[in-house]
Amino acid sequence: MKKIALTLSVLSLVSVASVAQAMNVPLTSTTDLTGSQVKSLVQDKGAIVLSTGPGLYDRYVANGSYCSPSEETQRAYVVTKDSNRSLIGYTCVVENDER
Repeated sequence: MKKIALTLSVLSLVSVASVAQAMNVPLTSTTDLTGSQVKSLVQDKGAIVLSTGPGLYDRYVANGSYCSPSEETQRAYVVTKDSNRSLIGYTCVVENDER
């Protein structure tokens, strides 16, 4: 079940980025904005796909309500215009019951 949830999460992220690329809609890059600007963007949108470098992107969320029930939040730090490590929100990760 965890593998299915992870696969669906990855496929949805790739789909969003592919659609944006196909429509020539550039993804917002974290390196073009300050940490506070990126954090505000995540908070305002709730969930958003952001570019973190050439060919790199990820989905960031404001809180766990934007994750599936089989996922938990993990703090997300990215490179921004003013910092090499800005806390901008969270990413959704599959829970690990193997503790």
